[in-house]
Amino acid sequence: MVMYTQDHHIEVAVLERSKNNGEYCGDAHTIINTDDYIVCAVIDGLGSGEGASESAQAAAEVVKQHHHLPVKEIVEKCNQALLNKRGAVLTVVKLDLKERKISYSNVGNIGFTMYNPNGTAVQPISRRGYLCGRNEKIQESHYYYDEGTIFILYSDGVASPPPKLTLLEINSLSENKNRIFDAAKYVDNDDVTLLIGKLK
Repeated sequence: MVMYTQDHHIEVAVLERSKNNGEYCGDAHTIINTDDYIVCAVIDGLGSGEGASESAQAAAEVVKQHHHLPVKEIVEKCNQALLNKRGAVLTVVKLDLKERKISYSNVGNIGFTMYNPNGTAVQPISRRGYLCGRNEKIQESHYYYDEGTIFILYSDGVASPPPKLTLLEINSLSENKNRIFDAAKYVDNDDVTLLIGKLK
């Protein structure tokens, strides 16, 4: 299923689908827009099926409840919420609309790449591990963006995200959703989430 949203700060298109079109999707995503910031998160519950979905949704609910906090603290609260659950990996980014700054925090193999209009890219290495309530040293990084910057968040069901040139040459996500998502390659037999944001 493809979802699309926009306001005067950002366009976001998301492809999310369950493994083999099953009842439960082990991935989840969250998008929160405020006047001052935007929070986007992609979460992958460990494994697949109902248990994975339960963990992913638990973490997504924490992001919704605590989006006002710094991303490091959001991830710490997600970790606490996953105690006695199967566990999850996630990436949370928060865009400060006044400072044009992205704050990034990650645990596990949820990819993040940011492409600036001048062609430069930011692609931090994902931190190994997963959240399940154990003590984790959560880190936070910061990057600055420009008008027209595009960023992507994706679970490991995405074997290869859309190429940089495909993303940078489009003017509107809404008019090019199919082209963008068709340009990615996906893993068979896995849940998939691919979130693409274009900043105005």
